[in-house]
Amino acid sequence: MGFWNALFIYVLIWWLTLFLVLPLGVARNTESDKGHDAGAPVDAQLKKKLIINTALSGAVLAVIWVLVELKIITWGEWFRGAIK
Repeated sequence: MGFWNALFIYVLIWWLTLFLVLPLGVARNTESDKGHDAGAPVDAQLKKKLIINTALSGAVLAVIWVLVELKIITWGEWFRGAIK
């Protein structure tokens, strides 16, 4: 797998896993003042979630990289029959 393929796959994985990580540890604001959304989190902890997301995405990419390098999966198998 080349650098650009890996980068493209990493970006896709990063965005997909972001939506898995965002809801973790969310505590709703029980005291909502006028003009504030009642469902807004007290502390979003975005920096922590982005770090977790980046590490998780790297781990998933590493697994995919190993599977491709060992020829357990190939891109031809993924896209066979997609283009005729």
